[in-house]
Amino acid sequence: MKKSNDNKTIPLFDLKLSARTKKEVASTLDSGWLTTGPRVKKFEQAVAEYLKVKHTVAVNSATIGLQMVLTAIGAGPGREVVTTPFTFVGTIEAILLAGARPVFADIDAQTLNLDPEKIPPCINKHTAAVMPVDIAGNPADYGRIVSICNERDLPMVADAAQSIAGLHKGRSVPSHVDAAVFSFYSTKNLTCGEGGMVVSRHKELIDAVRLLSLHGLTSGTLDRKKSKKWRYDVKHLGFKANMSDIHAAVGIGELTALDENQRKRTKLAERYIKNLSDLSELVAMPVPEQNSTHSWHLFIARLQLPALTIDRDRFIELMLEQGVECGVHYLPVFELSYYRQALGIEPGQFPNAASAGRRVVSLPLYPGLKLTEVDYVCDCIRTILLKNRK
Repeated sequence: MKKSNDNKTIPLFDLKLSARTKKEVASTLDSGWLTTGPRVKKFEQAVAEYLKVKHTVAVNSATIGLQMVLTAIGAGPGREVVTTPFTFVGTIEAILLAGARPVFADIDAQTLNLDPEKIPPCINKHTAAVMPVDIAGNPADYGRIVSICNERDLPMVADAAQSIAGLHKGRSVPSHVDAAVFSFYSTKNLTCGEGGMVVSRHKELIDAVRLLSLHGLTSGTLDRKKSKKWRYDVKHLGFKANMSDIHAAVGIGELTALDENQRKRTKLAERYIKNLSDLSELVAMPVPEQNSTHSWHLFIARLQLPALTIDRDRFIELMLEQGVECGVHYLPVFELSYYRQALGIEPGQFPNAASAGRRVVSLPLYPGLKLTEVDYVCDCIRTILLKNRK
C-alpha cells in the first residue's frame, strides 16, 4: 500500500451528481410544475420496480414516513413500539411524534442490528409494532424477526433508511415486512437531496399514508387540475409530508446510477476489509447479517479499546491530523441528554449498544472514493493503532 502525499483531506462523504440527474432537474424547472406531480409519480413507480414491490408513496423525509406508517397502523398514545437504542434519533422521533412509547431491545454486538433474542421480553399487550433498523445498510435478521412478529400477530415496520440496495435472502427489505421506509437524504446511496419513501406489500397501508401525507386531503393539486374539479374533503388529521417534483427529479436521475454506485461501494468495502484483516486484535470489521446483502451506506469499524491506549475520540483526532475525516454512527439514544431524561434509560440496560457507542468509527465511503485513497486511510489506521497499542 502506498501513502498519499498530496496533503488533501479525504472527506467522510463527497457527493457528485450524475449528468442524467442535472438534465432531469433542468427539465423539471422548465416544466412549470415543481411541487408533487408527474415526476413524483414516475419516481415512485421506478423505485417500486427496483425493489420489486408494488406500492410506494414518496414523502419529504424518512422520519415523517415512519411517523405516518405508525399513525396508520394505530401505534399512538397508550401503545409501544419495540426498537433499538443504537440508531439515528429520527427513528425515536417518529415513535414519539406518533404518540407511542419506544421500548428498547439491545443489539447484536457484531452486526450492530437489533438482536432478535432480545425482542420477545419487550413485547406485551401494549405493543403495536416491532421496528428494526438496518444499521449502515446491513439488513436486519428479518427471517427471525418476522417469525417473532407472526407468532404474536404484530406488524413489522422496517427503518430501512440506509438499505435501499440491501437484500435479505435475495429479496428487497420491504418484501419481508409490512412496511419499509427509505431515506433519500443527501448522503444516502440513492439521494434526492432530501426525501424518503414508504414501501409496502399492502395497498391499503400505502393509500392511508398517501392520504396523511398531504394534510389528509382526498385529492391533491395535480389530481384536481387533471380532473378539472376543485372540490376536496379532509377525512383525517394529516401532515405536510409530500415530496416535490424537483426532489423526485434528482431521485430519478440518481436511480439510473445506483447499481454502478453499489458496485463501487462494495469494492471499496472489500478493500477496507482486505487491508485491515490482519489487525483484528485492534479493530473489528463490519459483520453482515447472515443471508443478507449489505448496502454499504456506511463502513463502520469497531475499535478494540482494551488493546489500545487511546479512545475512539482521540483516534478520530489523529486520523484528521493525517487528512482523513471519520465519523460516529451512532451515539446510542441514552447518551443524548433529551432522550436520557425523557425516557429514563441508562447505558447499563443495553451493554452491547453502550459498548458500540464507545467503539464505532465510520470510515470514508462514497462512490467517488478511489482505491488508492482507501489504501491511504488504511495505512493511517495501521500506523495509529500500532503506535497506540498496549
